[in-house]
Amino acid sequence: MQTEHPGRIALQSDIAEELHMEGDAARIHQLVFLLVDNAVKYTPEGGKIHICWRKNGKKAEFSVQNTCDTLPEGDLNRLFDRFYRADASRARESGGYGIGLSVAAAIVKAHKGKITAERTRDGICFKAVFPAKA
Repeated sequence: MQTEHPGRIALQSDIAEELHMEGDAARIHQLVFLLVDNAVKYTPEGGKIHICWRKNGKKAEFSVQNTCDTLPEGDLNRLFDRFYRADASRARESGGYGIGLSVAAAIVKAHKGKITAERTRDGICFKAVFPAKA
């Protein structure tokens, strides 16, 4: 599904119908909220966000990819450090405290998963991988 309005953010989603995993539904909901909220905050007007839930073998993958203007140099895993801000000047603009991604990482770890951040051609992709239920 894709939603797009001129001058706004375009949203695309690919959600698998038959995807099962065990876990705390409230925490998984919080994870989805945190990653999507982060994407909305850092995607410029006219940018794109792509949300994907899919099964990959014996794993369930959730990813949020978005266009963004700037990315920190060096190790993107620092984004998961508590209170880390890639650009301190943006803290005032977005109103964040630098804890959302560290909470997301803790949720993924509690569900025996792994979370990563990767540079893309025009932005960033956060991917959480969990054991899937058969």
